[in-house]
Amino acid sequence: MFNHNNKEILMAPKNEQTVTIYGRLSWPTFLYSEALARNGKGKLPPLSVEIVTAEFNLLLDEPQRDKFVNFVKGTFMPYCEKQSAANEKRNALDAKQIGKIMKVLEGDLEDQPPYVPLKVVPEKSKDLAPDAVAMLKVKGPRMADIQQFAIVNNEDELVVPDPDLLTFPVLKPINQTVHSLYGGCYAAATLNLYAYISGALPGFSASATTCVFKADGERFGGGVAIDEDDIFLD
Repeated sequence: MFNHNNKEILMAPKNEQTVTIYGRLSWPTFLYSEALARNGKGKLPPLSVEIVTAEFNLLLDEPQRDKFVNFVKGTFMPYCEKQSAANEKRNALDAKQIGKIMKVLEGDLEDQPPYVPLKVVPEKSKDLAPDAVAMLKVKGPRMADIQQFAIVNNEDELVVPDPDLLTFPVLKPINQTVHSLYGGCYAAATLNLYAYISGALPGFSASATTCVFKADGERFGGGVAIDEDDIFLD
């Protein structure tokens, strides 16, 4: 589908931990410096600097929500159970722990913990994205910015035309394109899922190094106000 230019930057190798999801972009903080500046400004205590990350959220329609849940259930969780059976430390969950996570993921998303990256659509976002049935929280890499790219479908979408670029669509750094990643646009990310145990509590998170502009959508007005207590909540 895509020209291979920059593909190695964007796409993680396909395995039991990676899945690509798209939705309406919401509450993006792509710069690590901005994440640091915001840390501790809500009612929750500040996170330690080494675990603060940039982040963004994707508001998912039903097919994308189902794609994510089905991948977790059918691919990621069986992988975590195999890790546990092999006495591995990374991404290791036993059947009982997996059952607790899936009860949340397939049931009431408000009933967290165990914490999962799929959240209830915030009330302030429902009118802006009426097709959204869930919100996916995506963390960036540790102590680094989230890279911003865009799908370019023709030469007119490039800031400076490239005579050597003969095939489309292609992925390009967003500053080389006429696009921008704003609240309301359609964006995609290849996610890396990772499981953890916090105390006696299992959970899993989703991270991505890159957010990709897919298409324009109705802009979320002046932006959706951030509930800083909720946005930092795992």
